[in-house]
Amino acid sequence: MFGWVVFGIIVVLVIVLFYPGNLFKFTMWSLRRSCGLTRKQISVGKHNIVYLEGGSGPNLLLLHGFGADKDSWNRFAKHFTSTYHVIVPDLPGFGESSFFEDEEYDAENQVRRLHDFVTAVKLDEFHLVGSSMGGKISALYAAKHFGKVVTVTLMDAAGVQEPTQSEFNKLLEQGSNSLIVKEPSDYPDLMNFVYHNPPSFPAVIMKGLAEEAVRHYSSNIKIFDQLTAKWVWLEPVLPQIQCKALIIWGEKDRIFDASCLKIFESGIKMSQGVVIKDCGHLPMLEMPDESARVVEEFIRPIR
Repeated sequence: MFGWVVFGIIVVLVIVLFYPGNLFKFTMWSLRRSCGLTRKQISVGKHNIVYLEGGSGPNLLLLHGFGADKDSWNRFAKHFTSTYHVIVPDLPGFGESSFFEDEEYDAENQVRRLHDFVTAVKLDEFHLVGSSMGGKISALYAAKHFGKVVTVTLMDAAGVQEPTQSEFNKLLEQGSNSLIVKEPSDYPDLMNFVYHNPPSFPAVIMKGLAEEAVRHYSSNIKIFDQLTAKWVWLEPVLPQIQCKALIIWGEKDRIFDASCLKIFESGIKMSQGVVIKDCGHLPMLEMPDESARVVEEFIRPIR
Protein backbone atom coordinates (compact mmCIF):
# COMPACT_ATOMS: atom_id res chain seq x y z
CA MET A 1 0.00 0.00 0.00
CA PHE A 2 2.80 2.42 0.95
CA GLY A 3 4.53 1.69 -2.35
CA TRP A 4 1.45 2.72 -4.33
CA VAL A 5 1.20 5.98 -2.37
CA VAL A 6 4.85 6.78 -3.16
CA PHE A 7 4.26 5.89 -6.80
CA GLY A 8 1.24 8.23 -6.93
CA ILE A 9 3.28 11.08 -5.44
CA ILE A 10 6.04 10.53 -7.99
CA VAL A 11 3.52 10.60 -10.85
CA VAL A 12 2.08 13.90 -9.61
CA LEU A 13 5.56 15.40 -9.28
CA VAL A 14 6.49 14.35 -12.80
CA ILE A 15 3.31 15.96 -14.14
CA VAL A 16 3.97 19.19 -12.25
CA LEU A 17 7.63 19.42 -13.23
CA PHE A 18 7.58 18.22 -16.83
CA TYR A 19 3.99 18.51 -18.05
CA PRO A 20 2.46 21.53 -16.26
CA GLY A 21 -0.18 21.93 -18.97
CA ASN A 22 -1.61 18.55 -18.00
CA LEU A 23 -1.90 19.34 -14.29
CA PHE A 24 -5.37 20.85 -14.73
CA LYS A 25 -6.52 17.75 -16.64
CA PHE A 26 -5.08 15.49 -13.96
CA THR A 27 -6.81 17.51 -11.24
CA MET A 28 -10.16 17.30 -13.03
CA TRP A 29 -9.68 13.57 -13.58
CA SER A 30 -9.08 13.14 -9.85
CA LEU A 31 -12.16 15.19 -8.98
CA ARG A 32 -14.37 13.21 -11.35
CA ARG A 33 -13.03 9.96 -9.95
CA SER A 34 -13.74 11.04 -6.37
CA CYS A 35 -17.30 11.90 -7.42
CA GLY A 36 -17.85 8.50 -9.02
CA LEU A 37 -17.76 9.76 -12.61
CA THR A 38 -15.87 8.49 -15.65
CA ARG A 39 -15.18 10.37 -18.90
CA LYS A 40 -16.64 8.82 -22.04
CA GLN A 41 -17.38 9.87 -25.59
CA ILE A 42 -19.74 8.90 -28.38
CA SER A 43 -20.31 9.89 -32.01
CA VAL A 44 -23.79 11.27 -32.55
CA GLY A 45 -24.42 12.29 -36.14
CA LYS A 46 -21.77 14.81 -37.11
CA HIS A 47 -20.73 15.50 -33.52
CA ASN A 48 -18.40 13.84 -31.05
CA ILE A 49 -20.00 14.25 -27.62
CA VAL A 50 -17.86 13.87 -24.51
CA TYR A 51 -19.73 13.07 -21.31
CA LEU A 52 -19.36 11.89 -17.73
CA GLU A 53 -21.13 8.82 -16.44
CA GLY A 54 -21.34 7.07 -13.10
CA GLY A 55 -23.50 5.09 -10.72
CA SER A 56 -26.48 2.83 -11.26
CA GLY A 57 -30.20 3.15 -10.72
CA PRO A 58 -32.76 5.54 -12.23
CA ASN A 59 -31.30 7.76 -14.93
CA LEU A 60 -30.35 11.35 -14.05
CA LEU A 61 -29.27 13.64 -16.91
CA LEU A 62 -27.56 16.96 -16.08
CA LEU A 63 -27.19 19.86 -18.56
CA HIS A 64 -24.76 22.75 -18.09
CA GLY A 65 -25.28 26.39 -19.03
CA PHE A 66 -23.75 28.73 -21.60
CA GLY A 67 -19.95 28.89 -21.51
CA ALA A 68 -19.82 26.05 -18.97
CA ASP A 69 -19.22 22.33 -19.38
CA LYS A 70 -19.88 18.93 -17.83
CA ASP A 71 -17.50 19.53 -14.89
CA SER A 72 -19.86 22.19 -13.54
CA TRP A 73 -21.81 19.29 -12.03
CA ASN A 74 -19.07 17.21 -10.37
CA ARG A 75 -19.63 18.24 -6.74
CA PHE A 76 -23.39 18.11 -7.24
CA ALA A 77 -23.31 14.72 -8.97
CA LYS A 78 -21.34 13.02 -6.20
CA HIS A 79 -24.52 13.06 -4.09
CA PHE A 80 -26.30 10.89 -6.67
CA THR A 81 -23.82 8.37 -8.07
CA SER A 82 -24.46 5.91 -5.23
CA THR A 83 -28.18 5.62 -6.06
CA TYR A 84 -28.67 6.97 -9.60
CA HIS A 85 -27.20 6.41 -13.05
CA VAL A 86 -25.78 9.89 -13.73
CA ILE A 87 -25.02 11.19 -17.24
CA VAL A 88 -23.46 14.62 -17.79
CA PRO A 89 -22.70 15.64 -21.40
CA ASP A 90 -20.75 18.53 -22.80
CA LEU A 91 -23.44 19.97 -25.06
CA PRO A 92 -22.21 20.26 -28.67
CA GLY A 93 -20.18 23.44 -29.07
CA PHE A 94 -19.01 23.43 -25.46
CA GLY A 95 -16.36 21.75 -23.33
CA GLU A 96 -14.69 18.84 -25.09
CA SER A 97 -17.55 18.15 -27.47
CA SER A 98 -17.15 19.13 -31.11
CA PHE A 99 -17.90 22.55 -32.55
CA PHE A 100 -18.39 23.24 -36.27
CA GLU A 101 -18.44 26.74 -37.73
CA ASP A 102 -21.20 25.86 -40.19
CA GLU A 103 -23.57 24.45 -37.52
CA GLU A 104 -26.36 26.25 -35.62
CA TYR A 105 -26.34 26.05 -31.82
CA ASP A 106 -29.60 27.80 -30.93
CA ALA A 107 -31.82 26.19 -28.28
CA GLU A 108 -34.07 24.23 -30.63
CA ASN A 109 -31.12 22.73 -32.53
CA GLN A 110 -29.56 21.74 -29.20
CA VAL A 111 -32.83 20.06 -28.19
CA ARG A 112 -32.64 18.00 -31.37
CA ARG A 113 -29.01 17.07 -30.68
CA LEU A 114 -29.83 16.23 -27.07
CA HIS A 115 -32.52 13.81 -28.22
CA ASP A 116 -30.02 12.18 -30.61
CA PHE A 117 -27.58 11.81 -27.70
CA VAL A 118 -30.26 10.37 -25.39
CA THR A 119 -31.13 7.84 -28.09
CA ALA A 120 -27.48 6.95 -28.69
CA VAL A 121 -26.78 6.22 -25.01
CA LYS A 122 -30.10 4.35 -24.75
CA LEU A 123 -31.90 6.34 -22.08
CA ASP A 124 -35.57 5.37 -22.11
CA GLU A 125 -36.68 7.51 -19.17
CA PHE A 126 -34.75 9.95 -17.04
CA HIS A 127 -34.86 12.77 -14.54
CA LEU A 128 -33.62 15.93 -16.28
CA VAL A 129 -31.81 18.81 -14.57
CA GLY A 130 -30.65 21.91 -16.43
CA SER A 131 -28.82 25.07 -15.41
CA SER A 132 -29.29 28.46 -17.13
CA MET A 133 -29.13 27.79 -20.90
CA GLY A 134 -29.29 24.10 -20.03
CA GLY A 135 -32.46 24.87 -18.08
CA LYS A 136 -34.07 26.40 -21.16
CA ILE A 137 -33.04 23.40 -23.25
CA SER A 138 -34.43 21.12 -20.52
CA ALA A 139 -37.79 22.92 -20.52
CA LEU A 140 -38.06 22.71 -24.31
CA TYR A 141 -37.05 19.05 -24.25
CA ALA A 142 -39.54 18.16 -21.50
CA ALA A 143 -42.35 19.85 -23.43
CA LYS A 144 -41.50 18.03 -26.66
CA HIS A 145 -40.49 14.61 -25.31
CA PHE A 146 -42.67 14.31 -22.20
CA GLY A 147 -42.77 10.51 -22.48
CA LYS A 148 -39.07 10.34 -21.68
CA VAL A 149 -38.76 12.93 -18.91
CA VAL A 150 -39.82 11.63 -15.49
CA THR A 151 -39.18 14.97 -13.76
CA VAL A 152 -37.53 18.19 -14.84
CA THR A 153 -35.53 20.54 -12.60
CA LEU A 154 -34.74 24.03 -13.86
CA MET A 155 -31.96 25.96 -12.11
CA ASP A 156 -31.86 29.71 -12.78
CA ALA A 157 -33.13 28.92 -16.26
CA ALA A 158 -33.07 31.21 -19.26
CA GLY A 159 -36.08 31.84 -21.42
CA VAL A 160 -38.78 33.97 -19.75
CA GLN A 161 -39.45 37.69 -19.56
CA GLU A 162 -37.97 39.05 -16.33
CA PRO A 163 -40.45 40.87 -14.07
CA THR A 164 -37.39 42.65 -12.66
CA GLN A 165 -34.55 43.22 -15.10
CA SER A 166 -31.25 41.63 -14.09
CA GLU A 167 -27.89 43.36 -13.97
CA PHE A 168 -26.68 41.09 -16.77
CA ASN A 169 -29.45 42.15 -19.15
CA LYS A 170 -28.96 45.82 -18.30
CA LEU A 171 -25.27 45.51 -19.20
CA LEU A 172 -26.10 43.50 -22.31
CA GLU A 173 -28.29 46.35 -23.56
CA GLN A 174 -25.22 48.58 -23.19
CA GLY A 175 -23.13 46.21 -25.31
CA SER A 176 -21.31 44.39 -22.50
CA ASN A 177 -21.57 40.59 -22.24
CA SER A 178 -20.43 39.50 -18.78
CA LEU A 179 -20.41 35.80 -19.77
CA ILE A 180 -17.72 36.07 -22.45
CA VAL A 181 -14.08 35.79 -21.35
CA LYS A 182 -11.52 37.17 -23.81
CA GLU A 183 -8.38 37.16 -21.64
CA PRO A 184 -7.42 35.02 -18.61
CA SER A 185 -7.39 38.20 -16.53
CA ASP A 186 -11.14 38.57 -17.22
CA TYR A 187 -11.99 35.29 -15.52
CA PRO A 188 -12.12 36.57 -11.90
CA ASP A 189 -14.69 39.16 -13.02
CA LEU A 190 -16.86 36.36 -14.42
CA MET A 191 -16.51 34.44 -11.15
CA ASN A 192 -17.59 37.46 -9.15
CA PHE A 193 -20.56 37.99 -11.43
CA VAL A 194 -22.04 34.48 -11.45
CA TYR A 195 -21.36 33.70 -7.77
CA HIS A 196 -22.64 35.55 -4.73
CA ASN A 197 -19.78 34.14 -2.65
CA PRO A 198 -17.17 32.82 -5.09
CA PRO A 199 -15.60 29.54 -3.89
CA SER A 200 -11.86 29.39 -3.33
CA PHE A 201 -10.55 27.14 -6.07
CA PRO A 202 -6.88 26.06 -6.09
CA ALA A 203 -4.68 28.15 -8.38
CA VAL A 204 -4.28 25.28 -10.87
CA ILE A 205 -8.08 25.03 -11.19
CA MET A 206 -8.52 28.78 -11.65
CA LYS A 207 -5.76 28.91 -14.26
CA GLY A 208 -7.18 25.93 -16.13
CA LEU A 209 -10.75 27.27 -16.08
CA ALA A 210 -9.58 30.67 -17.33
CA GLU A 211 -7.60 29.09 -20.16
CA GLU A 212 -10.59 26.94 -21.16
CA ALA A 213 -12.85 29.99 -21.22
CA VAL A 214 -10.41 31.88 -23.45
CA ARG A 215 -10.02 28.86 -25.73
CA HIS A 216 -13.78 28.97 -26.36
CA TYR A 217 -13.92 32.75 -26.83
CA SER A 218 -14.72 32.72 -30.56
CA SER A 219 -17.17 29.81 -30.43
CA ASN A 220 -18.92 31.32 -27.39
CA ILE A 221 -19.49 34.58 -29.26
CA LYS A 222 -20.88 32.72 -32.27
CA ILE A 223 -23.16 30.52 -30.15
CA PHE A 224 -24.39 33.44 -28.05
CA ASP A 225 -25.29 35.36 -31.22
CA GLN A 226 -27.17 32.34 -32.54
CA LEU A 227 -29.03 31.87 -29.27
CA THR A 228 -30.21 35.47 -29.28
CA ALA A 229 -30.96 35.62 -33.02
CA LYS A 230 -33.19 32.54 -32.76
CA TRP A 231 -34.47 33.25 -29.26
CA VAL A 232 -37.49 31.24 -28.11
CA TRP A 233 -39.62 32.57 -25.26
CA LEU A 234 -40.76 29.80 -22.95
CA GLU A 235 -44.03 31.27 -21.70
CA PRO A 236 -46.12 29.54 -24.46
CA VAL A 237 -44.13 26.32 -24.01
CA LEU A 238 -44.33 25.88 -20.22
CA PRO A 239 -47.98 24.68 -20.14
CA GLN A 240 -46.95 21.83 -22.44
CA ILE A 241 -44.68 20.33 -19.75
CA GLN A 242 -46.63 17.37 -18.39
CA CYS A 243 -44.20 16.02 -15.79
CA LYS A 244 -43.52 17.34 -12.31
CA ALA A 245 -41.11 20.26 -12.28
CA LEU A 246 -38.81 21.77 -9.67
CA ILE A 247 -37.75 25.39 -10.15
CA ILE A 248 -34.60 26.39 -8.22
CA TRP A 249 -33.25 29.93 -8.10
CA GLY A 250 -30.29 31.53 -6.41
CA GLU A 251 -31.60 34.47 -4.40
CA LYS A 252 -28.72 36.72 -5.51
CA ASP A 253 -28.65 35.74 -9.19
CA ARG A 254 -27.32 38.66 -11.27
CA ILE A 255 -27.74 36.86 -14.63
CA PHE A 256 -31.47 36.11 -14.48
CA ASP A 257 -33.39 37.81 -11.70
CA ALA A 258 -35.02 35.57 -9.09
CA SER A 259 -38.40 37.10 -9.99
CA CYS A 260 -38.36 34.73 -13.00
CA LEU A 261 -39.11 31.80 -10.68
CA LYS A 262 -42.77 32.82 -10.39
CA ILE A 263 -43.14 32.85 -14.20
CA PHE A 264 -41.96 29.24 -14.41
CA GLU A 265 -44.09 28.20 -11.44
CA SER A 266 -47.25 29.74 -12.87
CA GLY A 267 -46.59 28.35 -16.35
CA ILE A 268 -45.92 24.70 -15.42
CA LYS A 269 -48.96 22.96 -13.96
CA MET A 270 -47.18 20.51 -11.65
CA SER A 271 -44.34 22.66 -10.34
CA GLN A 272 -42.82 23.89 -7.12
CA GLY A 273 -40.25 26.59 -6.54
CA VAL A 274 -37.31 26.83 -4.16
CA VAL A 275 -35.15 29.90 -3.57
CA ILE A 276 -31.66 29.21 -2.24
CA LYS A 277 -30.61 32.03 0.05
CA ASP A 278 -27.32 33.89 -0.39
CA CYS A 279 -26.60 32.09 -3.66
CA GLY A 280 -25.82 33.36 -7.15
CA HIS A 281 -26.50 32.02 -10.61
CA LEU A 282 -24.96 28.56 -10.16
CA PRO A 283 -26.43 26.72 -7.14
CA MET A 284 -24.90 23.39 -8.15
CA LEU A 285 -21.43 24.99 -7.94
CA GLU A 286 -21.84 27.57 -5.20
CA MET A 287 -24.00 25.43 -2.90
CA PRO A 288 -23.71 21.86 -4.26
CA ASP A 289 -24.74 20.13 -1.04
CA GLU A 290 -27.84 22.25 -0.54
CA SER A 291 -28.97 22.17 -4.18
CA ALA A 292 -28.39 18.39 -4.38
CA ARG A 293 -30.45 17.88 -1.21
CA VAL A 294 -33.34 19.86 -2.68
CA VAL A 295 -33.24 17.94 -5.97
CA GLU A 296 -32.88 14.55 -4.27
CA GLU A 297 -35.87 15.22 -2.02
CA PHE A 298 -37.88 16.17 -5.10
CA ILE A 299 -37.02 13.19 -7.32
CA ARG A 300 -36.70 10.47 -4.64
CA PRO A 301 -40.47 9.71 -4.40
CA ILE A 302 -40.65 9.43 -8.22
CA ARG A 303 -37.80 6.99 -8.76
